[in-house]
Amino acid sequence: MAEGAQDRERSWKDAWPVLVALGVVVIAAAGIGISYLIRPADERMSTDAQVQHAINDAYTARNDVDYEKYRASICAKDVSSAAFPNESTFVDENRKSFDENGHIVIPEITGITVSGDRARAQVHWHFDDKPDQKQVTDTVVVREDGDWKVCTS
Repeated sequence: MAEGAQDRERSWKDAWPVLVALGVVVIAAAGIGISYLIRPADERMSTDAQVQHAINDAYTARNDVDYEKYRASICAKDVSSAAFPNESTFVDENRKSFDENGHIVIPEITGITVSGDRARAQVHWHFDDKPDQKQVTDTVVVREDGDWKVCTS
């Protein structure tokens, strides 16, 4: 056996392949991290998740009695209709509902089907104070200017 092969001292050159691999991993991780910082969360979500968030925003606005958030979560056609509530009506109706029934709870949203800029989903919900009175509401969601909004049709 050759004596020099076993007794050879290690140098930084022996670590070169490991350092290159580590550099590639660091660059890849940095690229992924930067893409998450630059790209908004809504763009990273699947279309189904975006539809669920739009529905959740509308119901959360009702729970919070937040008229501006509610308006922002509803399609333009509905907001401009004569039947759309004004702020005082919205506040009165939702406070009364909350006092009588508690918060709206959505345990699940199922049956999401997306066709272009329109989606349908079944919203399973009940009031916090009336968990035995479960409801299922067919809901239409449309994409307007890149954002999904709840719509009556």
